[in-house]
Order: sequence, then C-alpha cells, then structure tokens
Amino acid sequence: MTKPIQVFEHESIAYAGRYAKDVFSEKHHQAFESYFQKNERTPFFELIPKGVRFKSYVGVIQVGDLTIEVLPKVDRKKASSASKENWHDILLEMLRTCELMKARQSSNASLKLKRNSILELYFVLFLDELEALIKNGLIKKYKEQQSQQKALKGSLVFSEQIKKNLIHKERFFVRHQAYDKNHLLHQILHETLLLIERLDTGGGLKDRIGRLMLDFPPVDSRKVKPDDFDRIKNTRKHAPYERALEIAKLLLLNFRPDLKAGKQNMIALMFDMNMLWEEYVYRLLKRELRQEWEVHGQKRKRFWETKVIKPDIVLRHRESDVVYVIDTKWKMPERNKPSDNDLKQMFAYNHYWKCSHSLLLYPSDSTESGMKGAYSEKILINQEAEDHYCSMGYLDLVEYYQNKGSWSISVAVLNMLEVDNRYVD
Repeated sequence: MTKPIQVFEHESIAYAGRYAKDVFSEKHHQAFESYFQKNERTPFFELIPKGVRFKSYVGVIQVGDLTIEVLPKVDRKKASSASKENWHDILLEMLRTCELMKARQSSNASLKLKRNSILELYFVLFLDELEALIKNGLIKKYKEQQSQQKALKGSLVFSEQIKKNLIHKERFFVRHQAYDKNHLLHQILHETLLLIERLDTGGGLKDRIGRLMLDFPPVDSRKVKPDDFDRIKNTRKHAPYERALEIAKLLLLNFRPDLKAGKQNMIALMFDMNMLWEEYVYRLLKRELRQEWEVHGQKRKRFWETKVIKPDIVLRHRESDVVYVIDTKWKMPERNKPSDNDLKQMFAYNHYWKCSHSLLLYPSDSTESGMKGAYSEKILINQEAEDHYCSMGYLDLVEYYQNKGSWSISVAVLNMLEVDNRYVD
C-alpha cells in the first residue's frame, strides 16, 4: 500500500488551484462526487470546486490507489503545534481506547509499528484474527438445505420431486440438514478477505492473504448486508469470532464499489471527532477512577414532557455521594470563553444532578488557561442553598500521549473540578 497523504480535519484537498496536491487527481475527485451523490447525507466531507473539504470526522479513506488519512485538529484557526505523525499516533491511541481498533494480545505489537496507514492496520488486525480462528479450528453449524440425493435422506419435498424426478425414480429431492463450515459467519469472513485482497493495492499483504485463501474452507459467495450481522447471536460458540466480525462489519459496510469502467472504488472508515473525544475521556476516567468513583456516560433525566437531558459524563463518589458533571467539547470556544448556550446547559445539569461544580472540557495541544465562574442563583443540595460553579478546562493531548506514564487524565480533571483531597485517590 502506498504511503498515505495526511490532512487535518477541516482542511481541503484538490487537483487544481489553491488546495492542489500532485497525488490527488480529477479521477479521485470524481470518486468523491459519485460517493456524495449516492450518500447525500454523508457528513464527513463537502464538495468544493475541483476538490473536497473535510469536516469534523477523522479516519482513513482509500480512493483507488490513493489513501488519505484525516487527523484530529484541536484548533481549526491555527496550525497544530504537533506534527502529523504525533496526531496519527494519538488517533490510533484514541481508537484503541474506545475499542474501535481491538487487537489480540499477541498482535498488540502490530499497532505500535509505524505502518503506512490506519486502513492497513485494520487489514493486519483482521488477518491476525482470521489466522487465529483457523489455527484453533473453524466451527461447524447445522443448516437446512434442499438437494437431489440418490438415497432418501431427510424429508421428501413432494412438489420438487414430482417436477424434477417424475422419470428418474432413483433420485430423491429432499430437505435435510447439513453440518459443515459453509455458514453465515464464514461467508462474511471470506467476503472480507476478498475485499482486503482487492484493496491492498500495494500488495504488501499478498502472501498472507494467499495462505489464508488456501486454508479457508469452500463457502458460498454472499453480498453482505447490515442485517446479516444482526442475525448473528451472541453465544459462547461465536465469542472467538467477535473481533474479526467487528472489523469485517466496518470494512464491508463502508466499501462503495464503482462498477463503471475507469472509475475509482472507495472505502471510508471515518469517526465523528466529537463522539470520539467524548468516548475517549469517558473510558479513561472510568478506567482510572473505578476504585473510588462511579463514572456514568450519557446518563438521562427527564427534562420537559418526553424530552430528556443527558450530560456526557457524571462522576459520583461512592462513599460521599458528591456529584460532578462533565461535558466534553471538541470545538474550541471563541475568545477562550464558554458560550451562553453551554453555560445555560451546565446550569441545568447542576440543578438536575444536585451538583455544585460542573466542567466544560476541551482538548488542547498547547498551554491554554481555563477559568471558573459562579452562577448568581444558588442551588439546593441536601436541603441547603449552596453556590454552584461551572469551569472550563483543557487537556493537552500531545503532552498526555507523550508522558502518560507520569500523569493521568483523571488527576488533571479532578484538579480542574477542585475536588476535595478526601475524594482523590
């Protein structure tokens, strides 16, 4: 696979003009146009003259032989102080933490390699999973089928027997059960293997794919649809297939082949950066604070009629019942001040969760100063009127990634909330 080009979210790329890049051609632009026309609600890019502009989505796109990585960008108004290589690694870390890029223990080393693209890492992880499944033995399953037999096995299908065997009395058209490896799970995995072979334009995985093709049992071809994955039951027998099926779903359902001659096939694995940031902070806090705190994500309370409010993260101390509310924001605030809407939202959270201090949490890749402000109206907590506050704070993702052995996200967040030392591990 050729080396990908890397851009930040909200950046543009074109085959001519101000945003021109040599590797991006008119054919690539046509592929984006075709994708847009077939997926009008596609939110991760917009068309511009002779090019595309990416939105608040990150990940990887392959168009024909061109791979584009879209990386996080903390502040869209200024250049990132960190290199694209740093943000590539940070994005991988976020995907791993949010379990959007799961790996077996034996293949964790693969994720640490400076590989060419995020897409290739997904290919490698799938091949790792498939090799392990084949090594441990692929499961067999019963399935019902109808076929011609020379002996009466199963139940006779009379309508087909009369239609096909009126002359050939020695044959039987029967309905019976087969116990083999040609079933839905393996058909999905085989289609994924064929897709990776098709997308591996550099041929770097050719040998591994070839060996797996030889080892894989014969199965029927299948056009995989979203509801095929819904049909797979969560059983102990299926558990070893979980990671392989997750990657298969991601690849198969995001591939858009263009069947017209000379057109470019396209696959896009893109993740909403706002949701990824929220999930990343939630999982880190849940992991680091699990001893002393309950950490809830998207906890709901009824607000008006059938409407609900749901802060991103709610922290509740297990012994004291002290509550803090956190709302994550990927978009940087104007002039380093929270918006009126955000402040009103946090005011409501404080009242509904009996919380005296809430936090608007933003990312950063440099030194940013937070702030704390008090609401003029007091809040009733344990039958007493108390002052309550909203702070805004920043997490330096680059520093955290480079020094995560020496400091934790949870300590930084608790410090922003000015949590009493009694409630800090």
